[in-house]
Amino acid sequence: MVTADWLNQSLTLLDYDKLIDGESDGPSSVVGTIDLSGWEPGPIEVEVTPDGKTAVVSVGPAFFDVGITNMLIGSPEVPEGGTLLIVDLESGEATEVVTSDVPLGIAISADGTRAYTANYGTMNGSGDTMSVIDIAARELIEEITFDGRPEQVALSPDGTLGVINIAGANGGIHVFETADIEGTLSPLVATGNDPSDVTFLGDGTRVVVANSFSQDVTLVDTSDPSAPSVIGSFAVAGGFPYGVTYTPSRDQILAPTGTGSNLVTIDVDGDLLAPSEPAMLPGGAFPLTAAVDGTDSFAFVAHIADKKLSIIDVESGASRAITWLEGPGPSYVAIVP
Repeated sequence: MVTADWLNQSLTLLDYDKLIDGESDGPSSVVGTIDLSGWEPGPIEVEVTPDGKTAVVSVGPAFFDVGITNMLIGSPEVPEGGTLLIVDLESGEATEVVTSDVPLGIAISADGTRAYTANYGTMNGSGDTMSVIDIAARELIEEITFDGRPEQVALSPDGTLGVINIAGANGGIHVFETADIEGTLSPLVATGNDPSDVTFLGDGTRVVVANSFSQDVTLVDTSDPSAPSVIGSFAVAGGFPYGVTYTPSRDQILAPTGTGSNLVTIDVDGDLLAPSEPAMLPGGAFPLTAAVDGTDSFAFVAHIADKKLSIIDVESGASRAITWLEGPGPSYVAIVP
């Protein structure tokens, strides 16, 4: 497993077996660290290619360089800056790929050849683009411009469709075909106040959107990707939902609530979503999103404010937390296939 350690300016490589053994602490679970101190403020998100060899890393402040969100994580001083890095996980070598705006969300194609980044920007430089990256060549292929701040991006299971959310009170999502993004980009579909994350469900004809300030999740029909439509929105208790992660074998969504310390499990029942009561996570404040292993057995949630990683047995709900970092982080988790 790999964590983006944000203001610690590093990636941490963790031993999966030790994380799930119920006993190992943070330092004993660490198998390596990749120093990224050459790029401020630090890695905020990370995704790993299917072969487990390469990490795509967004460096930037996300939304933690402004007022209330900065206060919620202890008011650290956040250096200016941001970029995209392609990192060889064996050698630790990092290559910078320059995008028009500071990136945040990342999706990687199933064949590991392309990365898609939602370029959210910073407080002083609002982003409005999505970049497509050739991972092997470490090169920018194209950029698409939007009206508003793109925050996260996801791909359908077969890789033919993508969805990107536009943050803000009047935000929503766009759907596109990966073979011709600009030519197939759908109109903006409004979902809720501050759409913050997106995920496709099993067959790619449905998308779930987390709306942080609305404190709900929206189900969208994408069977006609040129004209997606809202099916309905469903309230989530326990705080502002930020991330949504689909677990195919369980037909469930995991939704940490970003201002609390909770995890909500959402059952998918046809075109109905049934959120559970929030379950307290041991990792503390500001969980952003959950990463799930390949069998949907264990979930891992990074807590950027309290510097912990929650480890959750998805079947039983039992959880524990470990810590090993000094500064704010980890901010994101990726599981090596």
